[in-house]
Amino acid sequence: MTFLSNIQSVAKYESKLLIRSWFFRVFTVLAVAIITFFNFMLFVSEDSGGIWIATAIPSNIPYLILLLLNTGQAVIAIFLASDFLKRDKKLDTSEVFYVRPLSNAEYVIGKIWGNLRVFLLLNLIIMAITAAFNLTLGEVDWVAYLLYFFLISVPTLIFIIGLAIFLMLVLKNQALTFVLLLGYIGLTVFYIEDKFYYLFDYMAYSLPLVKSSIVGFSNWEVILNHRGIYLLAGLAFVFFTISLFRRLPNSSRSNYPWLVLSFCTLMLAFVCGYWHIHSILYQSDIRATYTKINNQYVSTPKMFIHEYDLSVEQHSDDFLSEVTVKGVALDSSAVFTFCLNPGLTVHSVRSGEQPLNFKRDKQIVLVDFGTNLAKGDTVYVTFRYDGQIDNSFCYLDIPPEVLQASNKKFLFNIDKQYSFQTKDYLMLTPETYWYPRAGTSYSDKNPDWQQTYFSNYRLKVKPLPGLVPISQGEGKCDEEGVYSFKGDFPSQTLSLLIGDYQQKSVYADSILYSVWHLKDHDYFTASFDSIHDTIPWLIRNVKDQLARQYKLDYPFKRFSIIEVPVQFASYERAWSQAQETVQPEMVLFPEKGAIFWELDVKRQVKNQIRWSGENEITVQEAQMRTFSNFAWMFMRTEGDYNFSTGSRGRGNLSSVANPYFLFPQIYNFRYNIYSSEWPVANRAIELYLQKKSENEGWERQINGLSNNEKANLLLEKHTFKELLADVEQRNLQNNIVGLEASRIFARSEINMGVDAFRDSLYAMLKRNTFLNIKFENMLDTLGQMSRTDIYSSLKEWEQLTPLPFYSIGEPELTKVVNKGGEEFFVLKVLVSNNSDYDGIIQMNVLQNGWWYQPLEDPRARKKVEIAAHTTKEFVSVWEEQIREVEVNTMISGNLPYMIRQSIGNVKQERNKIVKDSIYTLPESSLEMPGEIIVDNEDSTLFVLSTPPVVGLLPKWLDEVEETPFKYSGISWWRPPLQWTATTNDRYYGKYIRSAFVIKSGDGSQTATWKVPVPEVGQYDLYYHVFKDDELRWNNNLQGEYHFKVKYGSEVEDAYVNLRKANEGWEQLGSYYFDSDTIRVVLTDECKLRSVTADAVKIVKRY
Repeated sequence: MTFLSNIQSVAKYESKLLIRSWFFRVFTVLAVAIITFFNFMLFVSEDSGGIWIATAIPSNIPYLILLLLNTGQAVIAIFLASDFLKRDKKLDTSEVFYVRPLSNAEYVIGKIWGNLRVFLLLNLIIMAITAAFNLTLGEVDWVAYLLYFFLISVPTLIFIIGLAIFLMLVLKNQALTFVLLLGYIGLTVFYIEDKFYYLFDYMAYSLPLVKSSIVGFSNWEVILNHRGIYLLAGLAFVFFTISLFRRLPNSSRSNYPWLVLSFCTLMLAFVCGYWHIHSILYQSDIRATYTKINNQYVSTPKMFIHEYDLSVEQHSDDFLSEVTVKGVALDSSAVFTFCLNPGLTVHSVRSGEQPLNFKRDKQIVLVDFGTNLAKGDTVYVTFRYDGQIDNSFCYLDIPPEVLQASNKKFLFNIDKQYSFQTKDYLMLTPETYWYPRAGTSYSDKNPDWQQTYFSNYRLKVKPLPGLVPISQGEGKCDEEGVYSFKGDFPSQTLSLLIGDYQQKSVYADSILYSVWHLKDHDYFTASFDSIHDTIPWLIRNVKDQLARQYKLDYPFKRFSIIEVPVQFASYERAWSQAQETVQPEMVLFPEKGAIFWELDVKRQVKNQIRWSGENEITVQEAQMRTFSNFAWMFMRTEGDYNFSTGSRGRGNLSSVANPYFLFPQIYNFRYNIYSSEWPVANRAIELYLQKKSENEGWERQINGLSNNEKANLLLEKHTFKELLADVEQRNLQNNIVGLEASRIFARSEINMGVDAFRDSLYAMLKRNTFLNIKFENMLDTLGQMSRTDIYSSLKEWEQLTPLPFYSIGEPELTKVVNKGGEEFFVLKVLVSNNSDYDGIIQMNVLQNGWWYQPLEDPRARKKVEIAAHTTKEFVSVWEEQIREVEVNTMISGNLPYMIRQSIGNVKQERNKIVKDSIYTLPESSLEMPGEIIVDNEDSTLFVLSTPPVVGLLPKWLDEVEETPFKYSGISWWRPPLQWTATTNDRYYGKYIRSAFVIKSGDGSQTATWKVPVPEVGQYDLYYHVFKDDELRWNNNLQGEYHFKVKYGSEVEDAYVNLRKANEGWEQLGSYYFDSDTIRVVLTDECKLRSVTADAVKIVKRY
């Protein structure tokens, strides 16, 4: 008791000193004020945007608040705790403690506990304020407050206080201690926080700590192990401090036991750290083992499963299942291969009543029928098994770095799981292989593993009392509480969810639309009370819009949005856009839609009314708009957009596929195109139907290149097969596959017409609904219809893709008026293939360029093949005036690959007869005679000045990222400090329309064009002007470019007033050149933010 009493005496005194400190008082007042204001904005204010992920999941409120507080108190604790001895000496109290009968342990522990308990008390006060605000929400997770207090605040404070006092004792220099600790905090927060699997994240920024209201924490082992590292390390520093403290002990006990204890505690911290890394690396190792086993069995005999008859009995800690399959032998053999999740234990395999021998090798089940089955024989097999799902078996094709990448929404780090199995919740998706399937799962050696077929499913489920199962088909419950499901159509896969579900449903066009939510999670019904009768009409509009856009109908009788734990994660696959979040008839949606601001429907309805301004809208209209915004989430192809500015002026925009996109419902779950050689076949067709190759990509304005253009450049250097296997190009796979799909069908589109060929493909698909279509057979059929050998073109997928280059002339539009007043417009466009390779382009004629509205006339979208070294002249007749022409060079070396040209002056002619024609002409550069142009792409004639030497800090801030592509995105509001190449269709360029951009300066940075002069004479000198958004958006801005024209011994200044100049060629002046080369020098001196170096030309006067 004396030991504890002495500690309490020291702690009491230390706490009083800390509370009296003005530094701590200021921090306390600021912390309380900021957290109170934050809670007010979060819970009370209707003018704030709100943070839906925080309020949707009640446990996220203490998580967020303590995470924010933890950041501030970790820094403040350093300053206060490192005042370990200095404060006692300053107040002349050290002698008082030194002469008292206190051991080193009592003195040090007392001081640390005195500091720690004040900070912990502050945490409790902050939590109490937050809980008071939280009560206004009506739903409080009290357990979460306690858990996050011990998981976030306690380990962080013990670690940082222990480390601060230990360093202060060792270094004996408070300033040096401050510098080291603040540097350590900066290093962990800004650099190594997420490195080494967030091992060094002592403040728990990157640790997945989101607690689901359905299943709680899904990674308890990782959380406890990680926080244990810093709790133990902090205690180790405290024990080291006790053992190293230079003060005569006042008892017979030695300091050596504390030294031993400190080493033991530190070793435990290292063990936790090792186990943290090992457990993650083990996942990679076991996944590699699973893939290796798949490779071993991928070519063994397998079956086509025609029917599944499944029964599942849910237990509190596992599930028991019996599955009978009706299989057709695809090979002649006695032993056939099946695949089942390795976490499940197979107890028996039988055929009818006859037991069968089987061998289990991890996920592989080899069933021996005892007699040789001939190819085509039908057999019934029954598997009986139980256990828990091994999540490490899922997504064997996804690279480890993608699996281990953080899943962060705002400040919330969410764990990633692929199945759930608790006492009151069960979720099994096809990726888990929860029922036996023929063959193997993913093999990186043989694409033949990916053989998915349509099968008929029947499912019986006995859930635990009070729980409701959900699966494909209509569920019926018998008197014994057993649910039966039977699909209306054959399906490729089957899912099962069991929970305390409740259903909200409505019929529209004989389809049952349902929302399945967990008990007490119906927060949305009241927000749509005014449009209850309108919702079927809104749903019908969404369904019809999807059908119009893709010419495919929704085939099922039911559609359900099912609430699942927020930790559920999925990935896009190489062979399909369909993710596990979208299953036949259903979408698996995160609880309360927590990760989407659109699902904060109550706030969204109020915002719609407030944002309407003078055009006031009714509550009903606001609710309709909110519902439409929610529905739009299922229509868009892209999900989250990630924008980063790694260095000054260079932006990078990337996007991930929308995991809730409904296209798989109308295509992937209805049609199955398979190929033993090309598992990407199904994805190629779906991207072709979505016209992925025609997507210009607005991201190019930020990135400098669109994703399709990046894919083009990669296809020139790598084969299609190589790129499909390249993990680094995973984000571009949709673009690569989409371009290659458009390439193999391009000649068929030319022969039949784009729309006619697509209609033939749609007709073929509809004839094979819920049937398996072999890719090669489909290509043969389409080839016969279009008189094209499509199948042979597959060989091109194994070769490098040669890129043709096109010169594109300015479109000419002529208005013709004939006798009798008949008017029509004649459009002429020249496109020349200046390369050694044949190519195909697509010509789009636009009536309204701003809204990008192609004409309904099928001639407005035409693909044409242009042979090497030839020119095509397109002549077409239109009843209405054409505004713009868009040339999609498709797979080519042109940048940008899609050129949109506005039509300016319209010529006038009379009495002329013109017909639609495409003329083949000799190759042409399409340049005007007498012009000599030097572009920034002319490496020998265009020179940039050497970048200035800058300090280490500016150099670090403006570091150029490693990229395989030459061109970068440029932001006009923060242009780069060095000349940086970018592209734009308004720049000049024969094949590549590019320019160099730099931040305006003092004139020291220059761009020089060396222009050859063919003969002495008088020449006009022009510069190609580009106006960025800075000039376009601000009419009051003025600026001019400063040039120096050097010829012979003469140097003359020339200027371009960018406000008055037209975009395009602008004359700098007229000069008499008597030398063989002139130099035109552009400086970076300008009042605007940036300077652009593009092209110059000279034209001789005659």
